[in-house]
Amino acid sequence: MNKIYAALSILMLAACPPSRAESLTVASLQTAIKVREAKWVAGETPLSRLTMNQRRMRLGLSFAPIQAEPLPAPTEAAEAILPKSFDWREHDAVSGVRDQKTCGSCWAFAMTQALESYIMITQKTSKDVSLSEQVLISCGGKGSCDGGILNADFLQATGLPPASDYPYTATDGSCVMAQDGWKDRATKIGSWHAVEQDLGAIKTALVNYGPLATAFSVYEDFMYYKSGVYSYIKGKPLGGHAVLLVGYNDDEQYFIVKNSWGPGWGEGGYFRIAYSEMDSAVSFGDSTIVYLTVQSANPLSLSAAPKAPVSGVQAKLPAEEKPAAKPAQPGEDEQIDRDIHDLDKSGKDMEKRIQGGGAQR
Repeated sequence: MNKIYAALSILMLAACPPSRAESLTVASLQTAIKVREAKWVAGETPLSRLTMNQRRMRLGLSFAPIQAEPLPAPTEAAEAILPKSFDWREHDAVSGVRDQKTCGSCWAFAMTQALESYIMITQKTSKDVSLSEQVLISCGGKGSCDGGILNADFLQATGLPPASDYPYTATDGSCVMAQDGWKDRATKIGSWHAVEQDLGAIKTALVNYGPLATAFSVYEDFMYYKSGVYSYIKGKPLGGHAVLLVGYNDDEQYFIVKNSWGPGWGEGGYFRIAYSEMDSAVSFGDSTIVYLTVQSANPLSLSAAPKAPVSGVQAKLPAEEKPAAKPAQPGEDEQIDRDIHDLDKSGKDMEKRIQGGGAQR
């Protein structure tokens, strides 16, 4: 169904003229938001002022089946102990907001930013890690400024060096322009997997492994987003877009997402999007990938992040991934012990399924 939405969007794009959008105005959109009682604010933004062609160049994802083994579905026990809200920014595990400019390289930014978070978590640093998106564009073979796909084979085989080895140019560039010896300074991932477009699966992967590169279909109204919880209201389809998922909130039913349009767009470069948009034409989470450490199916420890994890989460990690425990205090909640046992068992089951090849393409 979601692939059908993407195909229809492509057909509709072909019929859209390369001129400035006239069919959607701020006033008409604001009125529609009020009528629908949507929870977001629309207004003029740096993106809404662009022509249609320029807007599409700020996207760039080509929807294609993820060419990786799927991450096994989480158990009910693993989902049951997830926190009600979570945000990796609170653990100093998200790098700074970037700007892809007029180049359809969102796919490269999403995967690069996921690797930056991977490094911040595994290396226990709060320093703003900045890697070279340009190396991924010019050397990775998975796309260009005309668009690309979410495929992390290059990150597993070769990795990415610091941004200084090949600063971003917003062009296709050439791999020979990268600094000599950049491969020696590159950081690799252990492995990568596809994550099912399912709320529980996405939340579980996010909390246990770190920020996720994901994708959705962008419509005209999204260009006018200023704040709040986005839900599709009106406008033409513009194309696929890859972003970085960093958090969620169950009480208010939304995801927290890092974009690649600079800090002057949205909520400081971020946006929130309703869970309901997973099941609409927007199809949020349509393509999602996760990075794992070398030969390990165990979740990255939340305690690896520099700041203390959300209350109650650290105790619920698999026992073999927890930091050295402090001596038990008298009167500790017995429920925590039961939670540890449940997630420990589910983590081991997941590890066996991945290493045993139980998951099928």
